Amino acid sequence: MIIDAHIHIWNRKMLPDLAVRNYLEPLIGLEDDIDGFLDFFLDAETPFWDYSMPMNELKETMDVSKIDRSIVLATDFELVNEGKMKNEEYIDWLYDLCSADDRLEPFIGVDPNRGASGLRMIERLVKRYEPRGIKMYPATGFFPDDRKFSEYWKLIDDLGLIVVTHAGMALPPLDEKYCHPVNLIDVAEEHPDMKIIIAHLGGKFNNELFGVMDRCDNVYTDCSALQGWLPSQPDVVMSKLKETVGRYPERVVFGTDFPLYDTRFSTMQFIRLINEGDWGTDKMKEDLLGNNMARVLGI
Repeated sequence: MIIDAHIHIWNRKMLPDLAVRNYLEPLIGLEDDIDGFLDFFLDAETPFWDYSMPMNELKETMDVSKIDRSIVLATDFELVNEGKMKNEEYIDWLYDLCSADDRLEPFIGVDPNRGASGLRMIERLVKRYEPRGIKMYPATGFFPDDRKFSEYWKLIDDLGLIVVTHAGMALPPLDEKYCHPVNLIDVAEEHPDMKIIIAHLGGKFNNELFGVMDRCDNVYTDCSALQGWLPSQPDVVMSKLKETVGRYPERVVFGTDFPLYDTRFSTMQFIRLINEGDWGTDKMKEDLLGNNMARVLGI
């Protein structure tokens, strides 16, 4: 069994323009230098090469890579996105799109900065779609352990939702100062039955990850975005897998961050590298690729 616990299907309208511009900054500078001779399609439906892939390409990737299930993470950018697309509009669009393939399992996303209206939004979305989980993106401007969000966490715990939270880098108007793994300790300790997956092995704040996971048995991590080291530095990927999975063999799950990185190092190549790499036992590889996330999902 292979479960990709971290993929995205974005809609251009829900992404903050400033974040897209910052992502494209090197290209925009090149465009300016040559007097606009090239158009990098900043405002187009697909503004950069690793932004999205058609549904048929996602399905083909899952077929070729023998992926049994993919968790599609929805992120609530509405409060930092100049009102271009409402969050519930995006989630409705996402669930309708994913209904075409029963291997796709969307999680909802709701920014706790919404306050009481956010709690009502979670309740509406859970009633409408019965999701298993929710995506957190602290970079929109919140510290997860701020006491003013206690009701938010209580509701998520009461509803039995799995939490996936971003950790590491973020581009303005988003702010990575909120994206440290240590900010999850109080939440995890106050809600020991709530499963929390810290994405990207903690990202650029990887040095904090082990301290959090040592303290909190309900905290997991995923290996998405490790492809950033590939294909040039496979040894880095092997060492990170060996260190992290070796320490928490039942609490590291597979993720790709698809479609990001896929044109650089495909999902199929990533899975092959994991299976063939000299970093762990066959059981550790099987647990990473699917068994651990299956247990999280209760399947």
